[in-house]
Amino acid sequence: ASVAIASGKKRYIFDFHCKIKFEIRDPKTDDIIASGSLKLPDICSTHHHELEVEVGGWKKKPSNDNGKTASECRETLVKEIRASVKRFVDDFNNMY
Repeated sequence: ASVAIASGKKRYIFDFHCKIKFEIRDPKTDDIIASGSLKLPDICSTHHHELEVEVGGWKKKPSNDNGKTASECRETLVKEIRASVKRFVDDFNNMY
């Protein structure tokens, strides 16, 4: 993160990356049916509309019975993370 001055205005700039570990649990038993990780290699204050999310392989692979559900959960997670980061960056840029 840094502060830049351009045309007499302060601009707050950041460039982050992160790794997210997740578990998908059975809502009835709370058993872990799958787990994995996601990487966000480039979260920045300038071009956040095309947020890249790298989906790693399953750390705990779902069974055949839970495969479709686990994949749908992971896709929903990726979608929500993209939306959440976009809101954060928009709020940050509007404030600063």
